[in-house]
Amino acid sequence: MCVANCSTDGGYSTAPISILTDCTSYSSTLGMMSSERSANITLNAGAYFYVAYKGSAWRNLYATFTSGLDWSIVSLIDLRLRSDGIINTPPVANVLSPQYTIVNTTTLIDISVSDINTDDDVVLPNDTTLSNCTISFTGLIPNTWYPIALQVEDFINETSTEPMSSVPVQFLIYVQATPSCTILPVFVSLSDCLEVQVGVTNNFTLYVMNLCNFSATITEAIMTKKISGVTTSNVKNSTTNTLSYIQLSWTPQSSQIGTQEMCAYAYNSLLVRSTQYCVTFTVTTSSTNCPTTTVAGVSMTTVTTNSNGMNIPLIVGLFFLTFSLRNI
Repeated sequence: MCVANCSTDGGYSTAPISILTDCTSYSSTLGMMSSERSANITLNAGAYFYVAYKGSAWRNLYATFTSGLDWSIVSLIDLRLRSDGIINTPPVANVLSPQYTIVNTTTLIDISVSDINTDDDVVLPNDTTLSNCTISFTGLIPNTWYPIALQVEDFINETSTEPMSSVPVQFLIYVQATPSCTILPVFVSLSDCLEVQVGVTNNFTLYVMNLCNFSATITEAIMTKKISGVTTSNVKNSTTNTLSYIQLSWTPQSSQIGTQEMCAYAYNSLLVRSTQYCVTFTVTTSSTNCPTTTVAGVSMTTVTTNSNGMNIPLIVGLFFLTFSLRNI
């Protein structure tokens, strides 16, 4: 629903987007599910307004024993022309929710942000500007839930103080007591050729090392940044060593030519997660020209347009962050 500047909503209020979404994944280990849906609507040129998705389904949080707390996710939609004569495309942010952390341990939470317009400024709460979009969190009270709410905003240049768009990110953090094993799972960097050809199916195997031996097993490998068209299998555990793995399959499309990045976390049965592993593929139209072995991957380290009246098609995607289903 429109919540501000509704007189310039470009016709949105006459045909608002449905809040219904489609389930895309779930995790019994993490007690969560994800859903999303995209809708294609048409707004008038020059539309400028704020839209919100509101509800009252927050679980009990650390500061209160009241259930059903209100929450609101607000986005800015701005179809006015930028100073360089084009319509801005907002950044896209992805973060896994809930985030499970260990009491008295500092955890780095990665928020993947991409911007097709290559604007680099991202603003977080309290006027703090971070370019790497990583939050450092230390929970001091076990068995408690914390909500995190922030806005990802982009600017025309480094001196501008007016955001061109504002994208909400909300997620939950659960602080658990110290488990029997606190050693993080570790991804093994892909050794396959990372240059892939349009229309050619590629199969990859991504391995995870379980360093907790028999006190835990690898239960989940969750994609925090997806590549369209990539399918993944469930985690498979070896009966002879500490390696677990998932299998990926992908047939790149012509619309994906260039670089495509994928990121993932691995969790074990004690809800201890790995650092985020990211890998970048290069999609080409010709036969790949790779060396025999190519190793790539990035891991984050964790410490202990137009005149008025002209309709412009706008694709608005609703992505509802995953909320915990676990009653802890």
